[in-house]
Amino acid sequence: MKTKKLTVGAIAIIAIIVVILAVLTALFAASNQNKDMVFVSGRLFISTQEDVSEMVASEAEKSEYDSPYIGVIESTIGNSQTPNIELQSNFGCIGSEIIFNGDGVAVNRKGKWIQFHPQSNTDTTPPAIASLIKNFSTDTITLDIVEFVTDENEERKNELIKELHLTEGNDLSDGNFLDGYFVYNSRPDTETYKITNETVYTFIDWTGKYTGSDYPKEFTTTDGAIFEAYLKTYDNSQPGMPFFFEIENGVVKKILEKPLP
Repeated sequence: MKTKKLTVGAIAIIAIIVVILAVLTALFAASNQNKDMVFVSGRLFISTQEDVSEMVASEAEKSEYDSPYIGVIESTIGNSQTPNIELQSNFGCIGSEIIFNGDGVAVNRKGKWIQFHPQSNTDTTPPAIASLIKNFSTDTITLDIVEFVTDENEERKNELIKELHLTEGNDLSDGNFLDGYFVYNSRPDTETYKITNETVYTFIDWTGKYTGSDYPKEFTTTDGAIFEAYLKTYDNSQPGMPFFFEIENGVVKKILEKPLP
């Protein structure tokens, strides 16, 4: 049986596609890195990633608050979501102690006290919410919010593997933590949000229909009709893969299609 050899041009195109997808993945990770957050005393605190163990040990009694001890993390949600229940985190660590520390709080994570500062007006970028799109129109969008857990969130990954009895693998069968990620749909209920003329849609133009490119390229538009047409031809070879959303005050600000890890 005769086989066709790849031409130099074909090899070059394949190489370009690999590079483009790698760049897109890196850009997404850099611009949409989820923040660790905890909801305490009726407000949201965001991690600074600073280890303040020595400060806690030496200055706990100097806290601006009457008593430094608050409690422990009692519930957790996905890292792409925002805590809104007292003593709730979006990074796991149920049972970890929380104390007031300086002008913020500190959380004991595996023996290290990590500082969290209170959300301020400068924290204007809403976290990216992972969700499946159930219905779309030019005015509203209905979402089934999921938890998109990656290898980077090792604590949450290990919690899910233990809780759901997952195994690590590369296939798409249920019960596997796939190659680099796991989509956990613990909330089958849906939520509806508003779409405006300022909503920004970013997706991968795989065929060059919108960009004229010979290789997959990121395309951004504010035309909801274009995004709706794209959804109708969306490649379902990876069922259940979510898009990512920035939502503020019930309005979708941005929608992003993330390349697979």
